[in-house]
Amino acid sequence: MQLKTMERMVLTDFIEKRSARKADKPKAGARSVVETFRLRVAEQKEYLEAYERDPTGFKKWRSTWFQRVPGGFGVSIGRDAVSAGQGLSYVVVETAKEVAEFLDDLAQHAEEDLGFQKALEENRARRAAVLNAAKAQSRAAKSASVKSPARAPRAKTGPRRVKTKAGE
Repeated sequence: MQLKTMERMVLTDFIEKRSARKADKPKAGARSVVETFRLRVAEQKEYLEAYERDPTGFKKWRSTWFQRVPGGFGVSIGRDAVSAGQGLSYVVVETAKEVAEFLDDLAQHAEEDLGFQKALEENRARRAAVLNAAKAQSRAAKSASVKSPARAPRAKTGPRRVKTKAGE
């Protein structure tokens, strides 16, 4: 009995401790689009610094918004078709320093330009819709594959009657 009481106390302490931590965890999507965008720009600046330290050993090209192109760097605003105004979503600059300046300008633009903020919101909503549709399709495919085929009814098993000779 005492062991079960101690187990219950340990479990209760565990649940209280874990639930308190979970309560402090920020919810997904709680950041504003501007804050999220600024964090993405900061990440791109880190990639740029890594590129500048070792241009030949840089291997994160698939994660960057900038690429080497003839005459400099091509810089896009993320992987999405987000316009920074007047259709500007891709530029070519000559130096890594200009890439950094463009990223800084983008961060400032995201904070001050209401049209750009609206474009970021629309992009977030579009991406969420695509993600939710993919999840729903995945769930539907999974539930269809989980269903078992109809089984034939089982034969009843039970005691068999033994044939006996009449008259015995």
